[in-house]
Amino acid sequence: MLFRSLKRLIATLALLFVAIPSANSAITAKPMVQLAQVDAAAANVVASANQVAVIGNRDINGFIQLVNGPTLELTSGVESFVSAATTDAQGNFYVVGASANPIVGTLPPISGVLNPDNVVSDPVSSNKSDATNLIYWKVSPVGTLLETQSMSMAAAVIPNSILVDASGVTVGGTIYANPGYKGFVTTWNGAPTIIGKSATQVHAISKIGDSVIAVGQSSEKLLTTTLKGKVDGFLAKITAGKFISVQRSTDNNASRAWKSNNSGLVLGGNSNTTAVITKFNSNFAPIWTDRYISTGSAFTSVVGKNIYGAFVSTGAVKALPTWKRKGVLVLTFDGKGLITAASYVNASQINAFTANSSLGPIVLSGGFLYRA
Repeated sequence: MLFRSLKRLIATLALLFVAIPSANSAITAKPMVQLAQVDAAAANVVASANQVAVIGNRDINGFIQLVNGPTLELTSGVESFVSAATTDAQGNFYVVGASANPIVGTLPPISGVLNPDNVVSDPVSSNKSDATNLIYWKVSPVGTLLETQSMSMAAAVIPNSILVDASGVTVGGTIYANPGYKGFVTTWNGAPTIIGKSATQVHAISKIGDSVIAVGQSSEKLLTTTLKGKVDGFLAKITAGKFISVQRSTDNNASRAWKSNNSGLVLGGNSNTTAVITKFNSNFAPIWTDRYISTGSAFTSVVGKNIYGAFVSTGAVKALPTWKRKGVLVLTFDGKGLITAASYVNASQINAFTANSSLGPIVLSGGFLYRA
């Protein structure tokens, strides 16, 4: 009788064990595979659904290089650079940067020289002026330059992020002040919205409905909020061209920044050299957050229901018990912030990070692209 009771108990426990899977099953990081070797000067990567490209700068102009496609020199004015890129619904690339205005004048007449034909000297130019022209280049998925547009800004700018949707082109970045620097967000040919006065930078922008969400870093007062750490990260909401609300992210005696943003409000950034990934809701309240021993910032990307984060890992990760390496680590999260997959590159730097629906996460490191 006792023996039969024990058998029934063992059978019941076995059934329960099968029916309730472990929520803490170990995840092993898998090596990423090389997708392509690209120009060593590549500094950023952008991906549509079917194409991947890198951008960078050489000499006095920028370039875009398509994987398995052409490389285009992107020029404007005397001197120009590129700094961010995105794609539209048709797969076209939009590359944003800035260019300098030439200083134009005429050579003075040379005394004592006969000039019977009254020839006027050609204008001469100089490339010493600041990069005060915001500029974007539109490039097709096969590498054809389709459009170049520019708009004048009040001071030199570094555009760090660009969005393209049905309402047009929106750019966010840093504009130089005297002294210091301010964050800005602008629609194309619109009036820029300024964030801060002399110690604020916008690193990335996204859209939620009709509002632009700008993220970055600041060491000054923003609206009614004051500095808490050495430098605070921030999320700012801009609606109808007005800076209406801000949420600071701070740690005691720390320099914080948010470096990447997306429509899912999964932000990547840093607190000193600790990589930070945080999911916010539309009211800027954090839903979940995680931190990792690193050499700098985390970067994030959201494709559909897939959430990706990447950073240079220099220590243990609790969800990866076998992770003993130092290198670029890419994590896949579910909606609750639980890690569901991991991959890595044996590299000490991450230049840029993105993802698309066909290739998943894509890492740019030292002139090479890698995919999971």
